[in-house]
Amino acid sequence: MDLGQHLTSLPVLSVRQPWASYLAASLKIIELRSWLTSYKGWLWIHAGKKIDPVAMRLLDLSAEDFSCGGLIGLANLEECLTIDSETQWLAYQGEHLSPGGYSGPCFGWRFSDAIALPDIIKCQGELRLFHLSRSVAEQTWSEIKTDHCDFARVAGDALCHNKALAP
Repeated sequence: MDLGQHLTSLPVLSVRQPWASYLAASLKIIELRSWLTSYKGWLWIHAGKKIDPVAMRLLDLSAEDFSCGGLIGLANLEECLTIDSETQWLAYQGEHLSPGGYSGPCFGWRFSDAIALPDIIKCQGELRLFHLSRSVAEQTWSEIKTDHCDFARVAGDALCHNKALAP
């Protein structure tokens, strides 16, 4: 399997801004979800069409500073933690960055080794983990290899060192 096939066959997780950008920049390590996944490994971070208005207001951010509606980077999903107490919520707050309080059990998806794209690659998002359609995968690889060569090199190195993705 070549690099283009590797990259474009990875699952995709859609996340609202600003959290998607924070994940792609390794500023946020844990993404909070109401559901668990057994998947571990590299996946795409997709910036959803909608922003998180509460986070924008509380963090004093401007929506114009964030790209929405496309792929913005890759990250390695290492584990899913169960967060089922306020004590755990607070213990992980420096990694999930949620400005709200504990509101019940959830799952913390812990990421590492994020690689941000220099520019968004526009595409539709979906709920839960999803895969790029063939046409979107082809368009994505075309954009990466022509406009984002440094990203392709770094992503290729990361994927080659992850034995779970070796052909």
